[in-house]
Amino acid sequence: MKSKTILFLSVSTLSVIIFGLFFLAIRLLDNNSISALFVVFVALLIITFSFKVLKRFVGDLKDGFPIDDERSKKIRMYAASYSYFISIYIWLALLAFHKYLDRDDILIAGLLGMAISFFAFWEILSKRKGLE
Repeated sequence: MKSKTILFLSVSTLSVIIFGLFFLAIRLLDNNSISALFVVFVALLIITFSFKVLKRFVGDLKDGFPIDDERSKKIRMYAASYSYFISIYIWLALLAFHKYLDRDDILIAGLLGMAISFFAFWEILSKRKGLE
C-alpha cells in the first residue's frame, strides 16, 4: 500500500476514534463525571501521541522515506510482544475487580490498557539505539 494511503487511513481512523471517545464522554457526563473525565483524559492522550507520530510520518514522507522499514517493523514486533504480556496482567487485574465494575467498563478499560501499553512500549523502543 502507498505511504500516503496509509497516512490518510490512519488519520481518518484516529479521528473516528477520538470523536467516538468524546461522544462517549458526553454520554457518561450525565451518569458519572469521573468516568467522563477519564475518557476525556484518554482521548487527549491519544491526540497528543498521534500528533507526535503523524508529525514524524509527514516529515518522513516529505523527505522521501517509506513509512515501513526494517527497524520500524522490528520495533512494532517487539512492542506487540511486550504489550501482549502486560495486557495479560491488565486483564487479570480487571477480572479481579469484576464484582465492582460493569462488563462494559471492564472491556473498555482492558482494550484501552492494551492500546496504551502498546504505544508506550513502541515509544520506548523507538528511542532505543541498539535495536538494529
